[in-house]
Parts: sequence; C-alpha cells; structure tokens
Amino acid sequence: MSANEKYATMEDVARLSGVSKGTVDRVLHDRGDVSEKTKQKVLKAIKEVGYKPNIFASILSMKKKYRIVAVIPYFQKGEYWEMVYDGIMMAESQGKSLNIDIEIVYYNQFDINSFRASCSNTMALEPNGVLIAPIYKEETTKLVRELSKSDIPVVYIDTRLENTEYLAYYGMPLYESGYLAAHLLLGSMKKCNVVNFNIDRGDAPPNDSMLNRHRGFLAYVKDHDIDCEVYDCTMQPNDFLYNIQLFDRFFRENPHISYIITLNSRAYMIAEWMEIRGVKDKVLLGFDMLKKNLEGLRKGYVSTLIAEKTSVQVHQAMGAIMDYLIFRRRPALKDNYVSMDILNKYNVDFYVTGSGNNSVLIGSGFETE
Repeated sequence: MSANEKYATMEDVARLSGVSKGTVDRVLHDRGDVSEKTKQKVLKAIKEVGYKPNIFASILSMKKKYRIVAVIPYFQKGEYWEMVYDGIMMAESQGKSLNIDIEIVYYNQFDINSFRASCSNTMALEPNGVLIAPIYKEETTKLVRELSKSDIPVVYIDTRLENTEYLAYYGMPLYESGYLAAHLLLGSMKKCNVVNFNIDRGDAPPNDSMLNRHRGFLAYVKDHDIDCEVYDCTMQPNDFLYNIQLFDRFFRENPHISYIITLNSRAYMIAEWMEIRGVKDKVLLGFDMLKKNLEGLRKGYVSTLIAEKTSVQVHQAMGAIMDYLIFRRRPALKDNYVSMDILNKYNVDFYVTGSGNNSVLIGSGFETE
C-alpha cells in the first residue's frame, strides 16, 4: 500500500475534484442528484488519490442493525459452558462497533421441552444469525431448516449436523479426539481394562460429541488389536455424594481396573475422589480446561487432558457470522477443526490460551498485553 492509499481522505477527494464532501458521499453511495460529469470527476479523483472508503463507518452511517442469537445451556460457574459464554462476550464489543447486538437464549440441557422453548424464543427474536451447539439433534434440525428458509446463517460449535445447511462449524474433530485419547491412555499395550465414566443425562439423548469420541476410542482399540474390555459407568452431574459412593463401589468391585477415561469435561469429579481417598494407582484422562480439571492435573490425579481453546474458537465462530452479515463473506473453510492440545502437569503452567491481545498464560496469573 502506498502512502497515498494509506492516508487519502474524503476531503482529499473533494479538494481534487472541486466538489463538496457531501457530493463525494453521494457518489460513493450512489444516492443520485449528481450529474454524470461530476460523478466521473469524483471517481477519477478517488482513483488518483487512492481513496478507500471506511467500510465500518459506512455501515454505521447506514444505521443497519443486526442481531445474532447464541443458543447455549444454562451453566454454573466453572463448567464447560462458561468458556463458551466467555467466547460470546469476547465478540460483544466487536459487535457493538458494527451495530450488531448479541442475544443469548439459555435452556436446560437435560430437558427437551426447555430446548424446544429456546428454539421458539430464538425465532421470536427474528435473528440475522444464530450460533448453536446442537445437543438435541431432531429439534435443532427443525430450527436450522426454518432459519435456512430465510437465509439466516447458522454456525455450529461443539458438534455439527451434517444433514443441515450451515455456514460453518468450529470445534474439535470428535472421532479423532477419541482415537487420540485411546492412544494416550493405552499406547502400545496388548491387554488392558478401562472404565469410561459418562454423565447421566436423564431423559435427554446421549451427547453426540461423547458418542463420536467413544467410537474413536473403540476404533483405536480395534485397529491396534488391543485385548481391552471397556466398562461404561454413569456419574450424576451435580451429586457429589452419589458420585463418591459410585466410585467407592465400582473400584471395590473392580480393583483390577487402573485406567480411567471421561469423554466429557468432568474428569475433576474422579480426581476429587482420588484425592479424598488417597488413590494414586490410577491413570485418568479427560477433556477440557475447566479450572477443577487443571487443579487435578497439577496435583497429579489427572494424568492427561486433551484441551481446546474453547473461548477463542467461539469468538471465531461469532466472527464468522459477523463477517457474513457485513460482507456476505463465507469462511475459507466450512468445517474449522481446532487443535487437540495435550496437557499434563509438566506443561500446563506454560500453556497459552487465546491469541493476540487476549492471550493468557494458564496458571501463572500473567496476561500478555
């Protein structure tokens, strides 16, 4: 870019063409009331000085407003969905500068009627774009198809529905993450026993992301000809005492099992039990950078975490919707798979989440400026 291109202003165009700034503005926005001769004079001056209109100022001057709706579950502090919320909030200030409002519609992830209500509430808000984690596949499909009829872009996080129209997906490759988990937990051993602790979802369907990870895990076992029996056991998401009793009973009845995996974000539940009971002969692998998971990792009760920069990828997902609304520009990739980062107690305090001005060094209290 030349110096002229960098610093040329509307005043420069007006001065060179001998017209007012108002006339230049009318030519730029094709608002009429300008003779063809004057129009050509202005266009020639624009080319000579290398003037490039400020697209963002133009957007604001048109006072065009957009609304993006993010549909996510209710959460308690410290849960996975808080990181999703943080990513949405990272996009909020950027949205305001572009006349984009962001609304969050919450629902109970264990209650299908709550999710159905959130779909109705989303449509009532008349969104211009929607960000959603499709926990309830059938209901999400109905919502997305209804949105698609009005050319309303949808971006998926956490998992995606392949039989729907969507602008983009941002998240971990789920099947591959389960395959990686098996490699990290089992390596090249030929015989083992593993317990996989799931979350009780009540009447809600199994989480699709967990199912895909489970398939990937079993595929690794099969591909590497490992004689491995996988026990599946179910934890309660919010019942500490029940889970303590569950772990006590399970490992009392199965003392030969030393390898534990959670294909969800709740590894800390088992790590807390291990700390309470002084258990140090188990190898536990989990997912996601929840604060409690990181604490378990540092103390050595969680052996490995497979992590992703959740808030950053959600921020990117929101940015993809904004980019489409403002510029009608689609992401370079429809499916944007994020890295599967492997953390243990030796590298966790040197792991940087985020990017640019939002970078944070985990565990150090140090933020980059």
